[in-house]
Amino acid sequence: MFRNSVSRRNLALISLGLLVLAAKTVALAPKGARADDEGRIKGTFTVAFSGMPNTTGVSYCEGPASGVVVEAHGAGHSSLGDLSLSIQKTIVGSAMHGCVTLAALNGNTLTAICDLTASTPNANLFRDATGTLTFTGGTGRFEGASGSADVTAVFSRAGGTPAPMRGIAFY
Repeated sequence: MFRNSVSRRNLALISLGLLVLAAKTVALAPKGARADDEGRIKGTFTVAFSGMPNTTGVSYCEGPASGVVVEAHGAGHSSLGDLSLSIQKTIVGSAMHGCVTLAALNGNTLTAICDLTASTPNANLFRDATGTLTFTGGTGRFEGASGSADVTAVFSRAGGTPAPMRGIAFY
């Protein structure tokens, strides 16, 4: 009596629906952010920083334990959305090396190692720097992030004194 309660047509439609559902599940699965997959990352950040002579031998991201230690915090907008920026680095001569954390409004973070080389300050104490961010991971949408990005920065040191120094950096 119930031998053919599901017709072949209904069975085909149910199978097609399950196939579409499976395809959507695979297509919408979360994936790690990769700089190479997303193309160029562009952003502008305004950062306040403070630095002191490195008299205690502090090192960030396996960088030098000499020179000047700097901590910087700021915010900006990028092709990844609004982000806050935190940097801990050492400066030896014109070389800068340190750890960078970019944080999205939802708490997802993107971490990187920063290597910059600064130019000589101009008459108004502005100095350009160029270098690379090497992405080392992240959380949330940035989990498993890798790749690198070119960085250009402009620094201004308030007062022009060698130490302590305070100022603004534009990335």
